[in-house]
Amino acid sequence: MLPKQVTIKYIAEKANVSIATVSNVINGKGRVSEKTAERVRSVIQQYRYQGNIAAKNLRTKKSYLFGVVVSVTQPERRLKDNPFYWELISGVEAEASDYEFAIALKGIDSAEELSAFITQRDLDGVIIVGAEEDSSFVKVAEEANIPAVYIDSYFEDVNLYQVRNEDEKGAASAAKHLLDLGHRKIALLSGKLTRNSVNYFRWQGCKKELSAFNCYDESLLIETDTSAEGGYHAADDIIGKFPEVTAVISFSDITALGLYKRLDEKGYDIPRDLSITGFDGVYFTNYMIPKLTTVKQDVSDKGVTAVNLLFAQIQNNAWPVENRRISLPVHLIDGNSTAPCKIL
Repeated sequence: MLPKQVTIKYIAEKANVSIATVSNVINGKGRVSEKTAERVRSVIQQYRYQGNIAAKNLRTKKSYLFGVVVSVTQPERRLKDNPFYWELISGVEAEASDYEFAIALKGIDSAEELSAFITQRDLDGVIIVGAEEDSSFVKVAEEANIPAVYIDSYFEDVNLYQVRNEDEKGAASAAKHLLDLGHRKIALLSGKLTRNSVNYFRWQGCKKELSAFNCYDESLLIETDTSAEGGYHAADDIIGKFPEVTAVISFSDITALGLYKRLDEKGYDIPRDLSITGFDGVYFTNYMIPKLTTVKQDVSDKGVTAVNLLFAQIQNNAWPVENRRISLPVHLIDGNSTAPCKIL
């Protein structure tokens, strides 16, 4: 049975440490051995200690909680299977802790679900990932009168706070890399292609670069689910319908991973038989064999930037309209999955 009032002193006594040590563990400061810190965290969890958060909530009428919402049609599988989200959340969580806020992550596929999430959790703000132009999510956030930041969105409304990459420029660099290697039959492996989306601008970057060499072919644009499974199944289309293709630009690393697996099952050698590039530069690309050539973005920094934009609003420090769209730089990482084209 839990005591009526669990204080920091009570936790210190149960963990056989000083109050200062408990405070350091909670705030991630000071020098505390991992063994001691683990003992303190175990006691905190056992007695459900919440520190000063509850008192601070009553004093400020804030929940000290904001939501990170991923706009998906199949939330459970997408969040679980794509490491992109893991890296993004690590950046968000690290920065949020500096503001003494906690985060709640959820995959959401409807305006009603988002509205309920904001209301039930009493959120102080929300970061929404992957919402497309005309998304009902924007209206929900506005009606809830809640600070919001949109990651990987290309909204025309200049009043909205948005964080994205130089997607068009990055995709163009991948296309140029393959063109410089002599490839002319290049397939594009995209996620859902809708106006003013991340995939749309990556497609535009590839299209412009390939068209300059008069080798863009609309029939070689393949839309699939942004997942390893999507890339796996798309491989059969590429090698079955387009045997003349010598290279593939995948609009995400996770899709390229699935492509790798299926090509290996079919006896294809990368890059001897097919050169492949990805996009995102998530950690696992360093362990793919061969190492994937990819357009690198700093996914964690994207999360950090979004948190700072969110707290500018929470603290009533609105940014000028012209500064509310932030495009983070990307660059090509030359791995071992591309090689000069053998067909001249």
